[in-house]
Amino acid sequence: MNGSVDYLPLFHDVRGANALVVGGGTVAFRKIRALLSRGAAVTVVATELSRPVQELARHGEIHAITGAFRPDHIDGASLVFAATSDAHVNARVSREAKLRNIPVNVADAPELCSFILPAIVQGEEYTLAVSTGGKNPGVARSLREFLEERRAEVSVRMERGRRRRQIAPRKGKVYIVGAGPGDPDLLTVRALGLLRSADAVVFDYLIPEEILSLAPSRAVKLCYARKGRTAGHGAALKQIAIHETMVHLAREGKSVVRLKSGDPLVFGRGGEEAEHLALEGVEFEIVPGITAAIGCAAAARIPLTHRDMSSSATFVAGHEADRKDGSAIEWDHLPKDGTLAVYMGVSRVDVIAAELMEAGFDPETPFTVVENGTRPEQRVLRGILADLARVANEKEIRSPAVLFVGRSAGPLAQESFQEQQNESFAQSV
Repeated sequence: MNGSVDYLPLFHDVRGANALVVGGGTVAFRKIRALLSRGAAVTVVATELSRPVQELARHGEIHAITGAFRPDHIDGASLVFAATSDAHVNARVSREAKLRNIPVNVADAPELCSFILPAIVQGEEYTLAVSTGGKNPGVARSLREFLEERRAEVSVRMERGRRRRQIAPRKGKVYIVGAGPGDPDLLTVRALGLLRSADAVVFDYLIPEEILSLAPSRAVKLCYARKGRTAGHGAALKQIAIHETMVHLAREGKSVVRLKSGDPLVFGRGGEEAEHLALEGVEFEIVPGITAAIGCAAAARIPLTHRDMSSSATFVAGHEADRKDGSAIEWDHLPKDGTLAVYMGVSRVDVIAAELMEAGFDPETPFTVVENGTRPEQRVLRGILADLARVANEKEIRSPAVLFVGRSAGPLAQESFQEQQNESFAQSV
């Protein structure tokens, strides 16, 4: 034992409690004011009362006793505070209170306290308390100042927490939820709330474990479409199985979260799944997410639109359904002065590059491939359209990846973006 005290943090309801404050100076006034603001009945004993304490007594907010402290002053008190400038008086107050098993706090003397007061950050709906056990009040004040400076952030986080509590998935309903590009921090508040309360989660290999771990341990977790097994006939069978599973789980009375990478309605088959649920008479809701192109562009600092480089952004599927008769994409009609984001094109980037150049895209047009965007294993590859097939082959690009083509995907855009950031920083300093 080193003599230090490991205090148990508590928040004490003092409404109507009889609190005795011994002392009438500045330190005592702070204690009195804190007690009154929380509804305590305060008695003050002091040989001399400061002007603020006198004003409180004059308005009847406290009961003041002018004179030296006597042990019988403690009788009937439920909390005692010693805040005089005389160490001997403070020690006596502490001793008498402890003899009566009444909690006592002595200003600037933690060794005489049975409880201590933390540094406090007070908001409209919260109280944050910081304590170092009385050993380092300067550190506690610094932490309090740190929290004071972040009041706005605390308020935002409280609102998020309030919304999460209000989000409760309904039994027998399917929620088609966009999980974003992979970073758990990019989940929407609604997506997180539904996932944390789900009875069942249906997902595929694109959903990382960091997001799946947010679901309750009791929830049924079913994975479909493992990597490398989703093409052609297998993909169709997999989708049918997902449809049937969602309906079956909902009819069992479970709240079902169908987690989809990115946004459900952007190349995510969310429309097909919603159609099936509607036909089966199963209640459903679609919860949007950050689609892969938006998340990957932000992670790689690619401005999809830019006043000097790109006036449009076009999302296209690089791999289309087998039942389609040829490609539905008219490459030669795509705007060549905008940014092109190609989903699911990893397996045929050589074909895509050739088709774009045949459609009139300059071979020198910049490209960027973002693999595993927003995730820890993210990889960003850049070059020009003429070299896309070679780079993809040499660097062994793997799914999931998004291909960006356009001036905004090139080094010039990166330099411009960095310059703007530097200017903003300089203006803020």
